[in-house]
Amino acid sequence: MILGINDGHNSSISLFNDNKGNKCKIEYAISEERITRVKNIRGFPKNSINNVFKNLESKIDLITVGGKFRKNNRLNKLKEFSNNQNKPLLYFDHHLCHASLYKLNHDFKKGKEYLIVTIDGAGDGLSSKTSIAKNNKIEEIAQSDNINSMGDIYASFTELLGFKPMEDEGKVMGLAGYDLDSEYNEIYEKALSNVENKIIEYNTKTKTFENYLGVTGSQSTRELEKLFKMSKSYPICDFNSIPEKIVLSKIIQRKLEQTTKLMIENFVKETGIEDVVLSGGVAQNVKLNMEINNMDCVNSVYVPPFPSDEGLSVGSCLLALSINSKSKLEGFRNMNTYLGNKIPDLDIHDIEKVNNFKIDKFKVTYLEENEIPNSVANLLINNKIICICRGRMEFGPRALGNRSIIALPTRENAQKINKLLNRYEHMPYAPTILWEYASDYVENPFYSPHMAFLFNASDSNELKNLKNLKNPLSGVIHQDGTTRPQMLKKEYNTTYYEIIKSLGDNFGLNSQPCYSVLNTSFNLHGEPIVCNVDDAIRSFVGDALLLGNVLIEKVNV
Repeated sequence: MILGINDGHNSSISLFNDNKGNKCKIEYAISEERITRVKNIRGFPKNSINNVFKNLESKIDLITVGGKFRKNNRLNKLKEFSNNQNKPLLYFDHHLCHASLYKLNHDFKKGKEYLIVTIDGAGDGLSSKTSIAKNNKIEEIAQSDNINSMGDIYASFTELLGFKPMEDEGKVMGLAGYDLDSEYNEIYEKALSNVENKIIEYNTKTKTFENYLGVTGSQSTRELEKLFKMSKSYPICDFNSIPEKIVLSKIIQRKLEQTTKLMIENFVKETGIEDVVLSGGVAQNVKLNMEINNMDCVNSVYVPPFPSDEGLSVGSCLLALSINSKSKLEGFRNMNTYLGNKIPDLDIHDIEKVNNFKIDKFKVTYLEENEIPNSVANLLINNKIICICRGRMEFGPRALGNRSIIALPTRENAQKINKLLNRYEHMPYAPTILWEYASDYVENPFYSPHMAFLFNASDSNELKNLKNLKNPLSGVIHQDGTTRPQMLKKEYNTTYYEIIKSLGDNFGLNSQPCYSVLNTSFNLHGEPIVCNVDDAIRSFVGDALLLGNVLIEKVNV
């Protein structure tokens, strides 16, 4: 048994078992935030470790850590834990941990070469690394230091716009998809021409990003503020104005796509490797992932289900396993992300005992597993908003059906959920689409089970026309006509699949079968995804809650 630890940003643990028939298995993985309820918490994940040790039947043999460099208190806590367990401790390079996640690819092929690009804010002194992977070995061929950080520049724009850096970058990406009227489009063009070569570029000769601001973090934010306020050719001074926020978001999103695509184009030409892996925090930018996938020189793109720092705990375990030739690492073909805490089997009497739950205000029904699909689909058909908390919790940033809020994917329901969760209008929702129906909803679909890519909405049925009231996916189509689906196969999550299948078989939107639902994470705004029964009850919004096999419906709503 190997215990992987990330004690930095979004701290986490993972537990690997490599003793089952010489094949390794991820037994458990969780981010510390899910237990502490503090989003993206840093530090030693003591609560996660205590949680897994409660039910651990076998002793751990090795402790691995994602990232080599740390100081004082962080280092002492790791050493103290290692000494208490009386087990060896191995530190692995931050970016190699990100890179090693390529082995989770369901299409992983032994002997095939992959071009791996990891980009983030910084880790172990670097902000990006390019590598070639083949036959379980990763060879580094280029890197950028932590000053020349594309991820840090994007985070500085996030802060400049009044959002939380290292957390709200998705809001910036969402704003970048909005159109501008003629006045602000002119401002955008002027702004772009004035600052495009003053922020960051990719140098094809040195094979590194070059940060022209020369600083990082809050200093970088201040330099950007000066850059935009000092120019007299365009009036971007009110960073609270939504049109100006859109202008700035478009500038940094364009810069991210432009520089990263140039980097990848050059390495594909140099190496001849057309199968690309993207990892690190920047790989959560689904618009960038789509743009890279659409490049003529690229054959395929793989993004791990947890590319940001929570995945370092998994990556460190994979690197340790690569040293052990007895373990077979030929891809995790049937792997899903349901690796966290499991909701126990519950009955109605268990629900009555939950703190502050007043059962007399609800209709509470126990459902057999085979009754769930039709029961939940019937609620969806009646336009109800449903919270789901059952089975094992997802690991990574996406809720994929076990800790989700679902509804018919209409604009009306998107607006309802925005009010319930106090969300920004420009924070787009994603759909879950049954894989066999993907081509009905998006152009050129390929299997994307973890919401890692944007796709252009299909031209059929006027899906791209958001003003068309007959648009059956209006709540999950972005302003630029794209959508970020979870494509679902039956074997990935059978009950969730059957809910959507029952919906499609028995109901249509505007005379069209609907094999899709709006799917957003089950949590209150600003909080981590719910972890346990108490979290679910406290965070219950909407019309119904499927908690394990117990369906809780609000009455007189």
